[in-house]
Amino acid sequence: MSMPSFPKVDMDITHENAINMILTSIAMEELALSHIMNAEGEKLQYVLKHLESACDVSDNSFAVDKLLAVNASVANLLDSVSQNQMLLKGKMDKALNSLCGCPERHKPCKLKCNAIFDVKCVKWCHGKALQWNKLHQHGDCVFVSHDDLTAVEIHKKGQFLVNFSATVKNMADCKLEIAVSLQSKDKKVIFTAYDSLTESDAKHTVFMNGILIDTSTQDIPFPLYIRLVSAGQMIAEKALLNIVEI
Repeated sequence: MSMPSFPKVDMDITHENAINMILTSIAMEELALSHIMNAEGEKLQYVLKHLESACDVSDNSFAVDKLLAVNASVANLLDSVSQNQMLLKGKMDKALNSLCGCPERHKPCKLKCNAIFDVKCVKWCHGKALQWNKLHQHGDCVFVSHDDLTAVEIHKKGQFLVNFSATVKNMADCKLEIAVSLQSKDKKVIFTAYDSLTESDAKHTVFMNGILIDTSTQDIPFPLYIRLVSAGQMIAEKALLNIVEI
């Protein structure tokens, strides 16, 4: 899985750039935690699939003991992940408050423009961009294009944080390599995430988190697309795209 990267740091780093890097680091940690949770889910699937063939079916207690041991291991790890999530939320809240410059500690920080778009249960093939539906919107600077439902347009100059996730299902009879690209106008690639699906009907979640988009020097509106650039096809059971002005 590809990871967001920090810009080159110089000695004249600004307050806003520092906050942006903190938010990016939070997104990277969230991405790492999502991989851990996904790995635990795959571990459980593997155990359930192979436990019966690996154990003496006449000794049910042996199989149950093994399954309970694996379940306890997964539960302990997920408990640690939950604790990390609480720490990251506190870290993010403090960073956003600092970015907004709220003088009063107990005064809630007013977020800038942000929007969430979703896609449900569509066939996704090579070269196809997802068509978005508006799920939530605050502010008036991020919209789905009226002329092209695959384009989410930013109508303001500034900096925006883009997060994307999709639960996909393999339709092939073999392992499927995945490459999902965040693109702008004329299919210009901004970021590409790589992953893979194992056997047929396998499900997986693809992430692109903490992608910083700077429209300060771009033509407005600035369109964004999520396009499958790898060969093959799959089912996108649910996809979410979140764009936040920072």
